Amino acid sequence: MEKSFFKSRWVRIIGWTMAIVIAIVAILSTVANSSIVEDELIELATNTLSKELNADVKIKHIGINLLAQHVTIEGVTLKDMEQRDMVKIKDIWVNLRLRPLLRGQLILRSVKVNDIDLLILKPEDGPANYQFLIDNPKKKNKDKKKKKGSAIKVDLNGAIINNIHIKYNHEPYNINQIVYHHLYGKHTVTINHLMAAWNQYRKKGIVHWNIDSGLLTVNISDDGKKKSVDVKGLNLRSDNQRPRRNTGKPHHGFFDDGHFDILADLSADILYIGKDSVTARLTRGCAKDSVGGINLTDLRTDIAVIGKKVHLTNAVVQQGTTRLDIPKADLTLPNKKTGTTLSYNADTIYGRAILKDISRPFAPVLRNFTIPLNLRVGLNGTNKGMNFRGIHVNTDDNKLVINATGNLRNFSPAKDLNLHFYVHDMIAKSGIKDKIVNQFTVKKYMMYQLYALGVIKYHGEFDILWRRELFRGLLHTEKGDIDFDLEIDGINKYLKGKVSTDSLKLGELFQLKKIGNIDCKASFQIDISKERTAEMRKEKGGKLPIGNVKADVKKIGYRNITLKNIVSDITSDGALASGDVTMKGSLTDLMLQFSFTNTNEMHKMKVKPKLKFRKYIKDDDDD
Repeated sequence: MEKSFFKSRWVRIIGWTMAIVIAIVAILSTVANSSIVEDELIELATNTLSKELNADVKIKHIGINLLAQHVTIEGVTLKDMEQRDMVKIKDIWVNLRLRPLLRGQLILRSVKVNDIDLLILKPEDGPANYQFLIDNPKKKNKDKKKKKGSAIKVDLNGAIINNIHIKYNHEPYNINQIVYHHLYGKHTVTINHLMAAWNQYRKKGIVHWNIDSGLLTVNISDDGKKKSVDVKGLNLRSDNQRPRRNTGKPHHGFFDDGHFDILADLSADILYIGKDSVTARLTRGCAKDSVGGINLTDLRTDIAVIGKKVHLTNAVVQQGTTRLDIPKADLTLPNKKTGTTLSYNADTIYGRAILKDISRPFAPVLRNFTIPLNLRVGLNGTNKGMNFRGIHVNTDDNKLVINATGNLRNFSPAKDLNLHFYVHDMIAKSGIKDKIVNQFTVKKYMMYQLYALGVIKYHGEFDILWRRELFRGLLHTEKGDIDFDLEIDGINKYLKGKVSTDSLKLGELFQLKKIGNIDCKASFQIDISKERTAEMRKEKGGKLPIGNVKADVKKIGYRNITLKNIVSDITSDGALASGDVTMKGSLTDLMLQFSFTNTNEMHKMKVKPKLKFRKYIKDDDDD
């Protein structure tokens, strides 16, 4: 009975004590939120912040809830030196602990901020509008004036900032949300959808750009030794308000920097951050433009940025199954103040390429090209051009081997573009030539002749110009050597050029047993216009090339004799190729008219001989 009495008595005492404490807290909360106290708090806060920041600070409302241990601040405005609203905050909600505050420790359980407007102005010819905060002498001397042990300690466990609107030099940037939390010895900041839009002004018009960071996460350990950045769903878009470059041009690739829609994921470890330097390791990267055909499945590299210098080591770039390995590369970024322009250098790039991987963005004609090619090249250049050093290309079986050098000049305008390569030596062995040609879904002519040439060796050069390609050099084959100078005229749609040989086994190439070696020069022009060719095919049918050939034969073997000084003219309408061969004599011209319908069956050609007599005019002195 006595124990029950004492127990109930202590329960009543504790209950009354708690009630009194709650009542006191409630009374204090009521007092703290009275208009008089609120005005005093607002004045104290604004005066303190204004003096501390050396700026005009305004606060509309401060609310304190001692029972729930949180503070609400509304309508915060910070003006710059020109009295422009540099920072505007709708409201700030702070959850804190009261008991540690009495000991000089500000422990914030969580902070929530809604609707921030930031105005950042940084003109080229003057200081930024926030420079006064950096130059504030009170901020610089703050640490010197503080006494040891008297500083208020801040321990923030978590924070959320919603709806951030930034104007940077009047360009808009928006962030949906920033979330911070401190857990298990790691600080984590997550930025949800940092979005920006801007215009790029070009000669042909305006390109509208948009970027969305997706989910960007930054992790930092308590000791600061481990830092990482992770980006998921980064989206970069461009739109020049015009049709894509390949519209109506099915043989052109989809790549068009006026129509980007790239989705990317990236992960990087930050190894070091200094005043003017950053060292990082890109551990994972991928980027895909589903329309343009860019599909980078693997991006990795070590990066060191020192001022305007960027150093890359152990870089990997993979597009589909095509992979490039770059052991070392250096990049100098442009700098307007010093007049430095963009420059870059990579001593050696190793690659394994399957050309179909670049077919959609750059060359649809390569969509079936599945022969693996091994590549080695050195590269350097500037914003105006690039040089290719020590180019080496080979197939796995070494049936195709190419060694070359080259350069690319005049990126802009497109009409001045010049891609030049000098092929020091090339060898194409039996089996690889027809295999390469068969990678292309085009009509194939003279495949027997290509096979009959046997092993081909080549040295020469070629240029890729605006709507023109030029090829020249010497072909060394098992059937003889051929000098050639060719042009693909992309404007008028013709393949034209000149070839010459001093000893080509013409009969063996065209299955003409009576014909021996030939020493001649020839010029030709072949129609490569799909529209004109289709019209001619519809009218006459046939499978021959459409064009003409004119040849000047110095000598040619025929049976067991040698014929000299022969002129030949061949014309083909696609269905029938016809021509004549004329061997000029002093009094008579021996002529042969011929025609054929298939280059692989030249032995079936129809031949009709003719004899042309020259007119003989007697001089008056002749008796």
